[in-house]
Amino acid sequence: MDGRARVLNVWQRQLGGEEMWNLAKILAVITVCLAVTDGQWARGAVRPNRPPVRFKPIVLVSAPNTPLQFGQVKGPGPKQLKAEMTARVQANCPFRLLASFEGLTTAGGQKTPIPAAQVTVTINGKKVPVGTEYVEIAKGGPTPMAGATVPVAIVMELKGASNYPAGQYGGNLALKAVAGP
Repeated sequence: MDGRARVLNVWQRQLGGEEMWNLAKILAVITVCLAVTDGQWARGAVRPNRPPVRFKPIVLVSAPNTPLQFGQVKGPGPKQLKAEMTARVQANCPFRLLASFEGLTTAGGQKTPIPAAQVTVTINGKKVPVGTEYVEIAKGGPTPMAGATVPVAIVMELKGASNYPAGQYGGNLALKAVAGP
């Protein structure tokens, strides 16, 4: 038996088989720890090659499901009618809030005989044609999980109101939220 074998044999007699196995595990753990602390991940220089997280843009809008009430129309001359409401927008990306005003209705929900040419509608300061064309009235960035409130102020001017029936008028406002700046 040469010198090295004798030293190993003495080492194995002093440390039994199980103790050697535990010592090997401890050394393996220490080696891994030293390798990681000196490795690229610990220094932060190189990250693993993972694909970026992709998410679908989600934009939701909700509004009270009650008719807009603009007030009474009576007497001669141009009339200015106002209505206000609050919409709630939830978005995980930049959004745009669009609106269209589909026309006046009577208290019973019927279309009015007042022609669209005699009605001027402004929503949040932007002129909106009467009909189904959408116009941007607000925009914003991602909202908190609970959403964000967006006030909607509608101002309507009627020309020639004295030629039409007096009474309470309402309107059909359509809101649509879309993703994008």
